[in-house]
Amino acid sequence: MGEAELTERQRYWLEHVKAAKDRGMTLVDYAAEQGLKLKDLYNWKSRLIKLGTLESSASIRDFMAVRMESEPLRRAGCCVHLSNGVKVEWTSPLSEQSLVRILQLASRLR
Repeated sequence: MGEAELTERQRYWLEHVKAAKDRGMTLVDYAAEQGLKLKDLYNWKSRLIKLGTLESSASIRDFMAVRMESEPLRRAGCCVHLSNGVKVEWTSPLSEQSLVRILQLASRLR
């Protein structure tokens, strides 16, 4: 869907999401600065991505290659903070496939 086909309300939120990105600001900081409800900003960003008006900022190419050791450390844990604000933690050994799938799914949460 092109910008010309958007409703006035959709264009309003698209401008805010783009402004935050153009200024290098997180949505949290941008919403606070502009007096917007953070929940609304995230909601509209998600809607605009689904409409195809915005590209998702998270994709598989955003991940780094990870080499899995054959002998996992016992009692070792890991915590990953994703750019969308989601935090993933685990303490059990995970296969490479499981880890990649979990991070892919978590990166799509808003």
